Amino acid sequence: MTTPLLWITEHYPPVRGGMATSCARQVRELRKNGLTVDVLVLNSAALETVARDGGTDYLIPADHEDGLASHLAFATLKGPYAVVVGFGASGAGYYAVTFAAWLNAGSVVLVRGNDLDRDWFLPQKSTWLQQAFSRASAIGAVTPQKVERIRQLYPGKHVAWTPNSVDLTRWQLLPSELRKRDEVRGLLHAEGKKVIGLFGELKAKKRIPWWLEAVRDRGLMDQICLLIVGTVDLPTALILEDPAIAPRSLRLPFSSPDELPALYGACDFIAIPSLFEGMPNVLLEAMACGVVPIVSDAAIPLGDAGFVFPADDRDAAGEATAQAIAHPDLTALSARATRFARDNFSAERERAALMALLEIAKP
Repeated sequence: MTTPLLWITEHYPPVRGGMATSCARQVRELRKNGLTVDVLVLNSAALETVARDGGTDYLIPADHEDGLASHLAFATLKGPYAVVVGFGASGAGYYAVTFAAWLNAGSVVLVRGNDLDRDWFLPQKSTWLQQAFSRASAIGAVTPQKVERIRQLYPGKHVAWTPNSVDLTRWQLLPSELRKRDEVRGLLHAEGKKVIGLFGELKAKKRIPWWLEAVRDRGLMDQICLLIVGTVDLPTALILEDPAIAPRSLRLPFSSPDELPALYGACDFIAIPSLFEGMPNVLLEAMACGVVPIVSDAAIPLGDAGFVFPADDRDAAGEATAQAIAHPDLTALSARATRFARDNFSAERERAALMALLEIAKP
């Protein structure tokens, strides 16, 4: 593709979080593959144009006057573009199909998680989603479940799985990280217990209180301790502070990527009991570090690489957790998790999926 590509997003560094991490990774990989990718960043802190190797970043601040930021964004573009990509459907996707029509370009909408799971049911954002899906030349979704749900809503529309990726070399623990790992386990007094990690923004959809009830019901409280890295909503925080209803835990704030390998390495398992979910970077990163997942089936299919339970079954969540911590060969489980991440979620696979969508969307 010789004509530049326009990539529209509301999630881009220095914004923190999984969406920004994934967005930056995908743009970087496409630029490394020889594409010229201009990035239009909506809701930035300031108006700025930044030249990059492989494209230009256009940072557009939000404005309280209706429509001003939108028209400023369009006027900033240099074009022409072959394809306009919206990273996230309900905001960036709506902009992408609109600007693509005005630019006589193809359009790709990338569905990440909450944009379908949550925004489809919110009146204003649902309208944006319907426009984005109906007008897109092609749609990518981050999990097979979301691919199928969009196909059912829009029969005949080209919808493909565009998985996240993880670089295993980035997540191999160095000697200093091994020492940090041991320090963290020491702070947890984890001798004789299994350490289960909870990473990211632990909001209501993650259902940590629901999972902790399952843990209590199975009598597992004295067999585990928790390493919590990120933010916790108030109901979860209140439960974690009560030793009568929660295991021993160590809470840490959001950490830089450089600190994460040691923190993942301190865990035997990572729990993601979400009611609905995209494809969490923390899941793939933890598996790359050899951490074994205990997850609901709202996440990606794992086969025998983890312990999976139906998202609506609390008893099954407790049983999966019990089976995990009782498994006699954690070393074998760890190797299986790493192998699964390596074999199924490489940068090459992620890039190939994106490139195939771009080819389909070209006018």
